[in-house]
Amino acid sequence: MREPPAHDAELGFETLLTEPFVAVLPSAHPFVTQRTVRVEQLADCPFVLLPRAVGPPLYDQITSLCTEAGFTPQVVQHAVEWQTVCALVETGLGMSLAPESIRGMRLKGVAFRKIEPNTARARAAVAWRKRVSNPLVPRLVATLDQDPPGRPRQGLSGGSCDWFGPGPLRPSWDGEI
Repeated sequence: MREPPAHDAELGFETLLTEPFVAVLPSAHPFVTQRTVRVEQLADCPFVLLPRAVGPPLYDQITSLCTEAGFTPQVVQHAVEWQTVCALVETGLGMSLAPESIRGMRLKGVAFRKIEPNTARARAAVAWRKRVSNPLVPRLVATLDQDPPGRPRQGLSGGSCDWFGPGPLRPSWDGEI
């Protein structure tokens, strides 16, 4: 589960990992030449995001990153799965901000870049219903708490944005981080 609700009396949660956010860009976008993208550079870019209803805490974190950088994201399309978000970015429809593990989706026309500031962290957690008695839940939580020493749960490893527009994308280096 991504970003569990802050106050849910019926569910228990155990964080599996926290990870930074990355910019998700079409591989031909000019920002791909940068190792790191400042969030304020994205102010004029169209965004493709998950709808807020799919994950309110995650959506709020992404929009807060933008607000803290001085702008409200111009959302041109919502998609209910990260695979679809990345595919729409690949077409040149817009860009996105996503948890770093989304880099595991290997699409030729998408590049991922670290962002600055990089203080925000997305959480992935396991959840269970507190009122349902299941002997496996305490065992699972105990197993999760046995993280090997020295391996913290921290994750997996300036310009305008008028580039977006109609037309095919140029083939380009995919810009893996």
